[in-house]
Amino acid sequence: MNEQSTVAGDARPNDPEKNTEKNVQKHQQGTETQTHVAIVDSSPEKESKEEDNTDTVDNNNTSNANGRNVPQDVRIAVIGNVDSGKSTMIGVLTSGEFDDGRGLARSRILRHNHEQANGRTSCLSQHIMGFNLKKKPIHQPVSISATPKQKTAAWSTVFQQSKNIVTFIDLAGHEKYLKTTIGGLTGCFPDYAFIVVGANMGISKMTREHIQVAVALSIPLFVVITKIDISPEKILKHTVKTLVK
Repeated sequence: MNEQSTVAGDARPNDPEKNTEKNVQKHQQGTETQTHVAIVDSSPEKESKEEDNTDTVDNNNTSNANGRNVPQDVRIAVIGNVDSGKSTMIGVLTSGEFDDGRGLARSRILRHNHEQANGRTSCLSQHIMGFNLKKKPIHQPVSISATPKQKTAAWSTVFQQSKNIVTFIDLAGHEKYLKTTIGGLTGCFPDYAFIVVGANMGISKMTREHIQVAVALSIPLFVVITKIDISPEKILKHTVKTLVK
């Protein structure tokens, strides 16, 4: 009886030695399980997937990959006499598509119905194009008459894919909108002034006015001559000679 009692007593659940052995076994089993899980989490297959995901994120997020937050922006005010081709020039540069000779390029730039009807800018508008790391242009062919959602998506695409951004500020060329043009030159803080001169028109009064305003505001400027394909050679030479003066 004593031996049986002793054996029974040894097998009691309250025995410290037995409980200790059981705890050690449970602890070892738990450790093995945890270690096994850790090995699964750090398997080469998962690491390769994580690396692939990281590469994808880095490629998509150009700002992080190139150590910058936003693309560098250059603002250019486009000025010149009415009908010199300012809006058409901006439309071709930003969309990457040539004009059809019937106002296709400028139709993407002009905002109001009366502008679309007469082909003349009467207000201020801004349009962008970008350049990627390889200095290739990033265009946005969405017209300004598109829905706000479409325009936002187009601008976001250019912004995300570009290292540098060029913002063109389209200003009016007609004399009665001179205040609007001056307001754009003073309020939009352009880095450069883009003087557009029609080869068949020469240097007009408003072209001189715009140049004088840009010089007074100390805005660096450069000149682009348009419509050379329809201008007589003598008038083209005279226009270039006048510009040089």
